[in-house]
Amino acid sequence: MKHRTLLGLFLSLLGGVSALNVEVKSGTSECFILQMEKSAACSGNFEIIEEENQLIGITIIGPKPSSTVYFETIGQAEGNFQFEAASTGDQTLCFSNQGDKDAPIGFAFREDAADLISDGDSAVATEENIVSMIEVGKDLSQGLDMLLDHQQYMRMREEHHRSAVQGTNSKVLWWTLVEAAILVSMSIWQILYIRKFFEVKRYV
Repeated sequence: MKHRTLLGLFLSLLGGVSALNVEVKSGTSECFILQMEKSAACSGNFEIIEEENQLIGITIIGPKPSSTVYFETIGQAEGNFQFEAASTGDQTLCFSNQGDKDAPIGFAFREDAADLISDGDSAVATEENIVSMIEVGKDLSQGLDMLLDHQQYMRMREEHHRSAVQGTNSKVLWWTLVEAAILVSMSIWQILYIRKFFEVKRYV
């Protein structure tokens, strides 16, 4: 079964999209549609919140009829991706879960900043140091974005584990109460039985 979600954005904001998370049910796929213009660049990253589940497939393909495959992997716990739209239209990002249990996934994507030097300015600003500074700035920006995304994923993982621990603690508490009730009941029954036994023996 495949679910598709249309993200109402054209990846035109340089701030991109903050880290998102989705839970992919076992044996299903979750897809997100990115509306992009031709030659627009997009980068992002992903992380499987529950590390035990390694049967997660991730694919990014372009619009039909070419359906260009930009990125494809399976069994990778975390990673980065980057692509340039081959044509204008809906680019599709899909997560498929081939495992036997649900898998929470954190991911983020953003449009890369366009070249900061326009065609009209290229004749003036063509020095290697300017180009180098621009590249360094873009690398720093991408690195900071990925660091922030990773912090979001860590918070998601912490919340996921905390929920699991709380559920386990609750079950342990209830079982402890049940065991205590059974022990108390057995103790009372034994006391009453022994008392009755000695009373009968005394009368005899």
